[in-house]
Amino acid sequence: MAGTESLRDVTLRPWPAPKKEELSQEDLFLQIQQLTTERGHLRDITEKSLHEDIAAGKDVPDEAKEDVESGAKEKDAPTKQEMLEKVFNAQREMYGHLEWAKFAAENALDLISLVLSQDPNKRSAASFSHTFREMGLSQGIPFGSFGISRENHEFHVRKPDEILRLQEQEDRQVVAAKGSRMESLDSAVDEILKAAKKLEKEVRRETKYWKEIVSVSDKGWPIQRLRQNARHVPFGVRYGLPEASDHFKARGFAPLNMDKDGSIILDPALRLKPKTFRVRISENGRIIGTSQLPIEAECKELPIEKSIQLARDSLLEEELYHEMSLETRQLLAYGVEFRDSVIHVDAPRMGGTSHSRKLLIDCIPRDDSVPGGQERSHDWLAQNVAEALRLLLAHEHSMRLYRRSQLPPPLTGRAREKPPPPLLRTLLAVFRHLEGVGSLHVYLETVARTLNSAGLDVTLTTTLETSWAKLTESLKESSKKGLSATDQLLDVFMKPFDGRATLTLPSWSGQSESMTIATRTIVGQPTFGTEHKLTMPSSLTSDLGLFQELKFSVVEEVKSYIDWILTLQIAHRLVKSEYSSRVVIKTHGQRVTIVSRGTKKGSTASKDISVEVQHGELKVTATAVNPQEGAEDSERVHTWNGQKEAISLKEVVKSWVE
Repeated sequence: MAGTESLRDVTLRPWPAPKKEELSQEDLFLQIQQLTTERGHLRDITEKSLHEDIAAGKDVPDEAKEDVESGAKEKDAPTKQEMLEKVFNAQREMYGHLEWAKFAAENALDLISLVLSQDPNKRSAASFSHTFREMGLSQGIPFGSFGISRENHEFHVRKPDEILRLQEQEDRQVVAAKGSRMESLDSAVDEILKAAKKLEKEVRRETKYWKEIVSVSDKGWPIQRLRQNARHVPFGVRYGLPEASDHFKARGFAPLNMDKDGSIILDPALRLKPKTFRVRISENGRIIGTSQLPIEAECKELPIEKSIQLARDSLLEEELYHEMSLETRQLLAYGVEFRDSVIHVDAPRMGGTSHSRKLLIDCIPRDDSVPGGQERSHDWLAQNVAEALRLLLAHEHSMRLYRRSQLPPPLTGRAREKPPPPLLRTLLAVFRHLEGVGSLHVYLETVARTLNSAGLDVTLTTTLETSWAKLTESLKESSKKGLSATDQLLDVFMKPFDGRATLTLPSWSGQSESMTIATRTIVGQPTFGTEHKLTMPSSLTSDLGLFQELKFSVVEEVKSYIDWILTLQIAHRLVKSEYSSRVVIKTHGQRVTIVSRGTKKGSTASKDISVEVQHGELKVTATAVNPQEGAEDSERVHTWNGQKEAISLKEVVKSWVE
């Protein structure tokens, strides 16, 4: 028993063949192929069939049989004729095999091509043999006329146990199919419910998104459909001004992203802190006024429409500061500087003050507050300057649209330059014009008041700016019909400013002559600042030998020259016309000599009358030619400074010379 149990797990294997008799894989395949060729399929080769073949002598090759049968024959060598016949027979047999192989190959090719021709995409006459193309296709055999189908030709009679087993297997398959269908239906129901919930969520999400899109559109913001990423970001808003410069026009568009709940997510361009344009008034290094817009809350707490508006305002403020920064390069000669991102502009000195006043212009975040303890007395001036600059930039946008709507200029090979808009230039022109014209008109009013107090009938007419005085008529007669009244009004500030003052010369005869002072201001060619043009009557210039028109660039020079003209008018024309026969003019200055009545010229009773108009005062001095007549009467002086006087210049002179 022990020996039997020890052989229970023994595996029987064939005895290993020696290495010389081992067959390689290729040799084994060759032998299997030879057996298949000689005896058919391997499934018919069994041990019993091999024993039967051996017993019947079927395993003996035919050549061996022929050798045995012809063993008794003579073993003489074949003749030459026999060898040639064998060669011819072998050649004929070889050609026969080749023709048969060619015929079989062509038939197989035609059969496969005809089967494949059932597909319209694979119908090609080139895939058939030459013989079939000539004898078949050309004779009318259609494509796809031969088909192959797979059929079951098994007529095996199954046993009862096999039939039962197949029936059970079929029943199990039916049950499994039902279970699979039920599981699929449950899964489909779950997927449908999940899809329904997802669809409901998407509907609520899309509804909320479209509601906010409609709200933004109703506020007047242009909505634009996006082509890229249209599923998650279908729309965008264009909040930038359409006539802005190229750099800021590209920044004026932001996509309206969709959040998980359908609300609009602010684009990073809209999340940036809004900026504002700030103007400060500095006097002797001390800030006395600041412009400031109201501080808004955080962008997350504001509605989307308000956030878009803040982004638009911030973009406008940045563009305004950018355009003015570019303009400072051309205005260095006018006292404009750009240091530490701040534009420094000389402000006008109103009222004759001597304080050094400057405008400080920069761009800061909107939520920056004004430092505590800072003086706020000139906030109104800073705020007005800031608003004026914003209006000028808006007017420049309107003018760009107006120019684009007109006929274009002729084409040239030279590229047209696009200078920055005249923002600082307009501001400087207004400041310089108001400063020059205001100072001159104040002085002329003082002179007119002084001359009237001296009994000289003088009238003064002043116009701060002629185009402003005729604004209503100019708007009615404007040729720019495509512009609004606001743009036509702002267009006046882009032109040179012309102020005008007319002062009648003092006269005792009732004949009035006047001189005119025209002030023209333009920050650019050809004047580069303020120019004062003085025009005098021809009678005055002929009597005194002066030029009829003179131009000045400084107000103080105009004042000094007007004082000198009035002095000559009073001394050489009024006094001379009153005492024509008794006046002796020794020089062309401000002094005339009047001979007393009843004496001859050059006598000791003569008086030198000196007239001087200076700083708004009229001063008359009478000096005796012979001071020995009396020390108390040797020199008399009378001054008029604009206050009401009981005595006039004519009476004073008459009392001195009579």
